Amino acid sequence: MTEIKIIKHTTPKHLAETYCKISDFIDEPIVLLIPSDLAQYRFGLLADILKLIITINSNCDIKIVKLDFALSELDKFYEQEYSYPIVSLFWNTAEFVDKDGKNIKSLLREKQNEFFVKMNSFEKFKGNKHIWVNTDHLSKSKGLIKLLENSNGFNDDEEKIANTVKKILAKNILTFKKQNLIEVEDILEDIGAIVYELTKNTFEWGRTDSNSVVIPSSVRGAYLRFHINKKEKIIEEYKKTPIATFFNHQRIEKEYLNHLKRVYYLEIVVFDSGVGFIDKFHQQDEIDDLTIIKKCLIKNQTSSTSNLKSKKGIGLDRILRILDKKGFLKISTDKYNVYRDLIKDNYVPVKNNNLKDLVIEDWNQDGSENRIKAQGSFISILYPFKN
Repeated sequence: MTEIKIIKHTTPKHLAETYCKISDFIDEPIVLLIPSDLAQYRFGLLADILKLIITINSNCDIKIVKLDFALSELDKFYEQEYSYPIVSLFWNTAEFVDKDGKNIKSLLREKQNEFFVKMNSFEKFKGNKHIWVNTDHLSKSKGLIKLLENSNGFNDDEEKIANTVKKILAKNILTFKKQNLIEVEDILEDIGAIVYELTKNTFEWGRTDSNSVVIPSSVRGAYLRFHINKKEKIIEEYKKTPIATFFNHQRIEKEYLNHLKRVYYLEIVVFDSGVGFIDKFHQQDEIDDLTIIKKCLIKNQTSSTSNLKSKKGIGLDRILRILDKKGFLKISTDKYNVYRDLIKDNYVPVKNNNLKDLVIEDWNQDGSENRIKAQGSFISILYPFKN
């Protein structure tokens, strides 16, 4: 069987190179090798890992998930944010083995349950982070985060979800430097509202295909992490990408770097393993793909069959206002990676839902086509803190 390996020292470049090879493995039996931990987390790395693995799963036949480390490191593995969603994705479809090939699913069951309880109880994870993952192919009592969903559907209570996110940010995530929490105090409610908006849409869009058929292996979630990264390291790892351009802005240099040339920032990621924006809505309108993405980003632009009180659409306007003149937004879905650099392109209201006024740019700056179609949708937000 063909082996596909996520390495401990993985980088965005390494993941992109592996992603481009997916077409070589279509329908092949695969052994997926997962490390005990990652050497360094960067903006977008979790989204890139999940995008790669979810897309491999939709195109290939993953027979075995091998945890490529000694079992003495299993606790370390479950300190990583990628552990639970990856194991959950393959729980019903693959064999789980250790580095020697021994079946370890019974060991993982206990660890998965512990992780699930931690997510539901808002217990602090190691490091300045938190993650929620809904697993639709498990029983509702074992797969759904009670803050977000229950057997009756999505918990459409923005105030409760936003307040819980605020508490987690204050107690577990923005604890490294008190000034960071003070700086964002006025927008904590808005950050909570972003999580509410985006997770609500994974419930609406991420569980079924374009014909409303349930996706057999489905994980959906939200992730918050506080980062401290050296500017030069980020620029090197994201060379010739919009992230490198973002961190090279004079405003980042003047206002957001400390004396050690490090930048502090909050990352928000919301993901699902559904069919993506394009396939989900292409049957509704005779319009181009990028316009479909834009319609998904503006409230009231897409139809909904649910009984949720709030209208469909991510509500990008609200997000862009929060990020204006300082932040970064990236969206990956289908064969597209698009972004908005709010230092370069400041917030301008979209009047009368005029989609031509909504600026989103192609991540592939050389104009090349992407282009292996991804499974799922991945929205990543970067909010830097002043020095």
